[in-house]
Amino acid sequence: MKLRRALPGDAARGTEIVFDALRSFGITPDPTGLDADLAELGAPKPGVDELVVEVDGRVVGLVVLSEPAARVGWIGKLFVDAAFRGRGLGRALLLDAVARGRARGMTKLELRTRTIFTDAIRLYEATGWQRGPDLAGGGPDRTYFLLL
Repeated sequence: MKLRRALPGDAARGTEIVFDALRSFGITPDPTGLDADLAELGAPKPGVDELVVEVDGRVVGLVVLSEPAARVGWIGKLFVDAAFRGRGLGRALLLDAVARGRARGMTKLELRTRTIFTDAIRLYEATGWQRGPDLAGGGPDRTYFLLL
């Protein structure tokens, strides 16, 4: 396993991982809306850390850490290829993103997820994330936060 910053050449594989995961839960990917950022995965963006995890030289997971507000970070796009789940890769990505947030002086991290992503929810709760308010609408419906 190797964690590293995403490179522009990782965008297609990152998109594949996310879209496959969404489809496996019956969710239609939204390449021009909620998932549009995947097209630019790995392109330098101020205040954004895009990370991937590789196994045997192949990208099998990703996570994005951004800072939309001063000292408050946002975790997004935490996905691992279905064939590689259960190996601690998602945990490694999440913990690395949290460590990077701390190193950047963030005091809080937030994220949104879907109730049907039960494995992700277990991961967040096992690593100290606290549940925030639920959201209405057709997208992510649950929030979590972590004080750093």
